[in-house]
This record gives sequence, C-alpha cells and structure tokens, in this order.
Amino acid sequence: MNRIYKYSELNLAGLRKLKPGRTICLMAVSPLEVHGPHLPLGTDILIAEKLQMEYCRAIQQRHPNFDLLLLPTLSAGGDPLPLEGSIAVGARTLEKLLVAYVHSLSRLGFRYLIICDNHGGPSHQMAMEIAARKAWRRHRFALINPFNVVYRKMVQHDQSFLQLVQLTPGKCGDNADAHAGTNETSLALSAGISPCAEFRNLPPARIPKAAGLSALVGFAAAILGRLGLTGAKADLEHLKNMLAWINNPDAQTYLGQPALADPGMGDRMIKGHVAVAMDLLETALAGEKPCTRPMLWWMRAFRK
Repeated sequence: MNRIYKYSELNLAGLRKLKPGRTICLMAVSPLEVHGPHLPLGTDILIAEKLQMEYCRAIQQRHPNFDLLLLPTLSAGGDPLPLEGSIAVGARTLEKLLVAYVHSLSRLGFRYLIICDNHGGPSHQMAMEIAARKAWRRHRFALINPFNVVYRKMVQHDQSFLQLVQLTPGKCGDNADAHAGTNETSLALSAGISPCAEFRNLPPARIPKAAGLSALVGFAAAILGRLGLTGAKADLEHLKNMLAWINNPDAQTYLGQPALADPGMGDRMIKGHVAVAMDLLETALAGEKPCTRPMLWWMRAFRK
C-alpha cells in the first residue's frame, strides 16, 4: 500500500528516500473569499482539502505502488467575490507561483502534481492552465487541475456528469447555483464545515438582469450563437451572468438556494470530482498531457 507523506514534515533525508517517478504530489489551491452570510471565508480551501483526501483514497485503490506527497495548502486565487473579506491574488502572480513550484519539484525528479481546487474564477482557471502548459512544455511535468474540467461540466450541464453525480440544473454549481448555493453548501456540509444556523432560512438568490457590460456580453453571446459557435456562446452567457451578479450592488453574496443543501448531494459531487481527477491522472501516467482547458480559454488575453 502506498504511503502518504507531508512535504513540510519531511527532512532532507526523508525526501531523498522517495522515488520521484513513483510519487504523486497533491496540493490544495483556492482563495479566501466571501461565501454568502452562512459559510466561512475559507470554504473553497476547506473543500479543496477534502478533495485532496478523497483523491488520495482513490489513488491508493488504483495505484497502490505510488506514494503520495502532500504539499502545504496554497491560499491563493484570482477573481474572488469583490467584497470586504475576500483576498485576491492576481492571475499572473498565481501562474508564477505554480510555475515556480513545478520548477522546483521537477528538479527533484517529480513528474505529477494534482491541484485540489474549488474556485471557478475565470482568470484563476486560466492561470492554472497556462502554468500547466508551461510545465508540460518545459519539463514534461503533468500539472493537473481537475476543477477546470469539473466546472465546465457543471456550468454546461454535461449529461453524463449530471447522471454520475445525480444532480439537476440549479443544484449542480451551474450559473444559477454558482456560488455558496445548493451545491457549494452541500460540499461544505460533506467536508464537515458548519454553516451558520440560519442558512436554512436564506431565500433563493437569482442572477440579476443583465445591464451595462453584462448586457453587452449577452448581445455578443447571441451573435456567436447565430453563427453556430455554441461553445463560445455558452462561455459568454456564463460571463454575462457572473458580471450581472457581481456588478449589481443589490445582489446577494451567494447564488442559488443554500437552504436546499444536503451532505449527500455534496458526497455525490465529490464523487464526480474524483472521477474526473482519476481520468486525468491516468492520462498523465500514460505519458500524455491531460487536457484541462477551462471555460473562456479563448479570451485568456483579457485575463487581467
């Protein structure tokens, strides 16, 4: 059976005893961010650390000959909800941090790092992908962020994924449930996070009507749809909805219905995260670059 080591607790001799080619590194990476009135600022981090544990269990079952190396949690992320209490780290800063981690790990001979993440900020996910492509190009190092894939599946209502997690639109972390709603509160419950007692009384929070920039983005999405560019249309519709929400001064600090949250729903969503992560890991172990292209990737030039 493989063993789990914590990087911060190893001494140099212990680190040198590891076989880098038979070791999979994992690191939780998510921002500190406001999650409605009912969840802690570290919700994304705590869920990411729960995912890290579940990824480890799955790897132990599938690949018992690999050891696991846990790096300390990196509390950093772009595009948090722009409110007092959120701490933003620019996309380029996050990208440089990840590239630096990869550079050091690759010099030690390691080849795999799974990012355990639960944050859907566009520039955050783009930074992950840019770092992943640099890692592969420079070092043939597989930097894997499963949430880039999971988030797209949630938002775009991927039928096979929704069947796997047994969740329906509006409760699966999609546009209508994008932040601290049914899905994320369920994940929090599954991770052992205790929301404030009043969360069952919170009213539904819906996406405000598009206006200004969000309306302009929605107009562009409609044009792309008429041109048959359905993927780009879906990306822009998502961006329209998020802009309409964060730019509305009267909007709630959550989207969806936290009152409907249930730990069993969170357990099933974690199962979906694990399935995606293991598929990507198998690709990496086969010597190929895992594909984790996020939503809005074609707009990465505007990620600042």
